[in-house]
Amino acid sequence: MEASLLPFQALPFVFLLFRTSLVSPQPTDTNTTLFSCSTKSSSPCKTYVVYRTQSPEYLKPGDISDLFEVSRLSIIEANNLSSEEGAFLPDQLLLVPISCGCTGNRSFANTTHQIKEGDTFYLVSVYNFENLTDYHVVEDLNPTLESTDLKPGQEAVIPLYCKCPTNTQMDQGTNFLITYVWQAGDEISKLSEMMNSSTDAIVTENNYRNFSAAGSHPILIPVSEMPHLPPPLYDTTTSVHRKPSITVIIALSTAGAVLALVLCSLLVFAYCKCQPKEAVILETADFLRFKKPSNDQPASPMTKGDKLLAGVSRFIDKMVMFETRDILEATMNLDVGYRIGRSVYRATLNGQVFAVKQAEGDVKEELKILQIVSHANLIRLAGISTDADGDFFLVFEFAENGSLERWLHSNSSSSNSVGFLSWRHRLNIALDVANGLQYMHEHTRPSIVHGDIRTSNILLNAHFKAKISNFSMAKPATVGTTLTIDVFAFGVVLLELISGKRAMGSGEGGEKGMLWKDIRMVLEDENKRKDRMRKWIDPNLEGFYPMDHAISLAEVARACTAENSSERPRMAEIVFNLSVIAQSCTASFEKVWLRGSEENIQITNSVFAR
Repeated sequence: MEASLLPFQALPFVFLLFRTSLVSPQPTDTNTTLFSCSTKSSSPCKTYVVYRTQSPEYLKPGDISDLFEVSRLSIIEANNLSSEEGAFLPDQLLLVPISCGCTGNRSFANTTHQIKEGDTFYLVSVYNFENLTDYHVVEDLNPTLESTDLKPGQEAVIPLYCKCPTNTQMDQGTNFLITYVWQAGDEISKLSEMMNSSTDAIVTENNYRNFSAAGSHPILIPVSEMPHLPPPLYDTTTSVHRKPSITVIIALSTAGAVLALVLCSLLVFAYCKCQPKEAVILETADFLRFKKPSNDQPASPMTKGDKLLAGVSRFIDKMVMFETRDILEATMNLDVGYRIGRSVYRATLNGQVFAVKQAEGDVKEELKILQIVSHANLIRLAGISTDADGDFFLVFEFAENGSLERWLHSNSSSSNSVGFLSWRHRLNIALDVANGLQYMHEHTRPSIVHGDIRTSNILLNAHFKAKISNFSMAKPATVGTTLTIDVFAFGVVLLELISGKRAMGSGEGGEKGMLWKDIRMVLEDENKRKDRMRKWIDPNLEGFYPMDHAISLAEVARACTAENSSERPRMAEIVFNLSVIAQSCTASFEKVWLRGSEENIQITNSVFAR
């Protein structure tokens, strides 16, 4: 690999090794060794963790699959369940499939957890995920969240301990390394029998650790084939398994039918009373609207908008429908004064500001994807609008600070200069975009390629939180469309954030230059890289950045833009490295030594965009 990420991948574990833990569910030093890995020698794999059902939240297969962000079907298949219906008794063992990979220099399966009222990283790690993770590592991977003041609705990355077998282990018959949390009272002989493993294999895989002191800590179980855990016991006292008497069924059915008939009659009467003769008929769940044809006029063919909605009806059951006339009124018939993008307009609808995109061409695939994805760093589709004339609009949440392009490039075609971004803002924006891409690549099924990551498609809200927009080129990852396309594009965005320059522009002597090639020249000489970086970094920052972090960020960008696509890192690795840099940067802003200066300059406040 042309650019190695290893020099700074190990940074967080410097903190972990020397941190004193009073209530940690796991000994960090043991886990650092047990779940260590190398991005060069290990490949991602499918493996499993053992989860214990617990009352009251995690007794149903659906609740557990939602917690781990896996499909219900995968839970059913892994545990030979007959269906996803019913609730288990507490303390039943279930196998949960996960996708494991090397994040930094430790093996994790990253999942996203939405914070609820009263949550702390410690409680989420110990209670929700039952010590399959370590709250110290959770803190390190979520530097933008205040661990002592988590807010409901925030999303945290939860790294689950896991490991993939080496090629040597696979040659010897070990196909899975299953993560199991050791319980007080466990016996290794009984555990090995239950997991279809061997005592010697478990002891060897766990570095001959003292299992009597391993209570509530994760260990690895090497197996050649899937174990057959004891069938989980169902709670037969729940309403799911009670069979009501035939008398009750008949009585309820009759009452329901009568009530439905009365309601339907009232609705039909009210509808006929209120509607004019040329009424607009609401067509089923597709939200298709047609004018009622007259007796001598044949029904008109479906409009462009109707055909589009008919093709994606299963994706828009909960879609908010906006009236086209309201959009046209709010934008003065799409007046240029309301335009904020090529075909995007600012519109105030029902007292709320939205960004309205006029659909061009076939947006069926874009609409499908927008209905599948849901992440804090992806622009949210608020609703749609269509009419009989064929007009079709996508209505998005509004990003108050516009595109990243207009903040980085003063002569941007989309806007005049609006100021400049601090180093801290740039780092947070990079981490936001990386998190959004990691979600698309690793937490959707199938994986989704955005296909058009650039500064003009990265929007900033009022708090400068970055959101990926414009999914017109997005599509499911296939053999012909690889995830590395987004990784390369993200690397270019990183370089724009660091340098303040455009991805492609005029260099010395008027020659066209490309940032992803320029950075290789900047970093190639170890002895000159700091001087070269100082000249290359955006001068608007005026030296308010830690040079070591800038170089680390540039190394990430160089790795992302490797010419050989197979050498580019996965988004999980990128997120991890950016999290490490962001974590270090937080402390550095208290006191920064500016390279090339002989005096110590103390920064007491972050430099905000202005």
